Amino acid sequence: MLFRIFRLPPIVYFVLAPALLALGIVMYVYENGRDAERTAALSHDAPAMIELAEITSAETGNDFNEVTVRAQVDPLNMIELVKTRRGRERGRKLFAPLYPADAADFSAPATAILEIDGRVSDDELGQFYLEDGASGPVLVLNGVLESSFNSDAREALENSVALADGFYTIKPFVNGREVDLKPSGNASIFVIFGLILAALLGGYGFLRKRYLDKQRAEEEAYYEAGDA
Repeated sequence: MLFRIFRLPPIVYFVLAPALLALGIVMYVYENGRDAERTAALSHDAPAMIELAEITSAETGNDFNEVTVRAQVDPLNMIELVKTRRGRERGRKLFAPLYPADAADFSAPATAILEIDGRVSDDELGQFYLEDGASGPVLVLNGVLESSFNSDAREALENSVALADGFYTIKPFVNGREVDLKPSGNASIFVIFGLILAALLGGYGFLRKRYLDKQRAEEEAYYEAGDA
């Protein structure tokens, strides 16, 4: 299968080369925009605290969709999702359902999900603790608000927790606001990577075309000699 990739018609490489370059440029613009939002967010204080019920859309947050939300977490349904491939860990995320801070119980569908990438310690979780609620700890989560398009959260929680239609995902700044909002500076990497791949594919396509043209010319010369 791998060798077939190097035996495609030259036109395929000539099409893929500019497509990859264009993709690199698109990713550059996207990541550069995200870095600009991170910088804008750090230029002022964190947004004022709101209640979970005050989230009205996925764009409720300030710059970089940053929010500070008070919510009650269900610790009994806090689930760690580990992705593996061929026995090796590929990723790890922690999910927990969130409810209004004044909820008497967790019988209603969860309106939001707490998500933390990677391993997280009790001390790191403890930094968000505010007080005890009626059914679980009340947390103050300063982080990024995202929409309900979260297949990993559904996979981790759908068998144990009822999720509200259009639930939100809150990703808190585990390492601190200053660290987690620091611009990545990776925007230029996408363009460089796109240029390298485009050059390699375009160059290989050119060499393959020359090779096929030479092979075709030799075959034609062979048959012409045979006819003579």
